[in-house]
Amino acid sequence: MMFLVLPLLSPSCKSIKEDPLYLGTWQFKDKIQSGDLVFNTTRTLTLTRHSYEETYIIQRDNSSTISAVYGTKGDLLVSHSVMTFILKEIGTCIKDASDKCTSAVQFFGPGTQFYTDNIQYYKSAVVGDFEADENNLWLTRDSNGDGDTEDSGENIEFTRI
Repeated sequence: MMFLVLPLLSPSCKSIKEDPLYLGTWQFKDKIQSGDLVFNTTRTLTLTRHSYEETYIIQRDNSSTISAVYGTKGDLLVSHSVMTFILKEIGTCIKDASDKCTSAVQFFGPGTQFYTDNIQYYKSAVVGDFEADENNLWLTRDSNGDGDTEDSGENIEFTRI
């Protein structure tokens, strides 16, 4: 008597090793108003399996002048639909010859004066819920630690770039 052994149905090795949809570079653009001034903002978030880098550029509406650039980067932990951003470095704009901000970011880690002077304004870890598809990343984070995600910039739909 001869038995035919069939392989068990299971996901292929290729599908197991596929990159998660959240990997890549994402962007969110918005306008904010402060008094009579209107600013264009651009958040760019780059995610790898174990790290992140996020920049936030603020520019006056109808102007090429950049008002401010903020950056954070560090470790990224992902479990199911939750991301934990572990802050390792903070950044600010690199200035040009005229002492004006460019869109480039210089990052500073522990032990630097910039980090020491500014780390008080950042949380060392931020947890967020996310969902991603091929084109969009929905990310909800309590960035300021006030116990809710109702503040501006805490519930963002990024677009893949």
